[in-house]
Amino acid sequence: MKNLILSLTLLICAIGANAQSNEGKNPAQLATEKMTQLYSLNDQQQAEMLKIQERKYRNLADIEPLKASDPSAYILKVRSVQSGNNTSIERMLNAEQVKVFREQQHQLREKKSSAYKQLQSSGANQQEIEKKMVEYDLQAM
Repeated sequence: MKNLILSLTLLICAIGANAQSNEGKNPAQLATEKMTQLYSLNDQQQAEMLKIQERKYRNLADIEPLKASDPSAYILKVRSVQSGNNTSIERMLNAEQVKVFREQQHQLREKKSSAYKQLQSSGANQQEIEKKMVEYDLQAM
């Protein structure tokens, strides 16, 4: 019984510590950590990736008001942010890392293509399809 109580206490403490460690991090730091694991970034690349991610989140925050007021402009601007972000990331990666990056982009295109065909066959209008494609882009960024 004592072991069970001790185990539960340690588990609760571990969960709390993990939550606290992620609470203090901004989205750019979390994205950089994810990219570091995915591409095995070195220290210099991590610093560069953090700058890229901070710029991305700053740009996305700037265009957020357009989401409700002008959805078409919002979609165009998200795509612009994504394109610039991808170019910056690809430029800083080495040859091996670029292969992984391009494979990720290929998988995203396949996922979007499948979703596009499904939405089109279900009779969704172009604006609904575009919104869904932007959701995929934002998830991938």
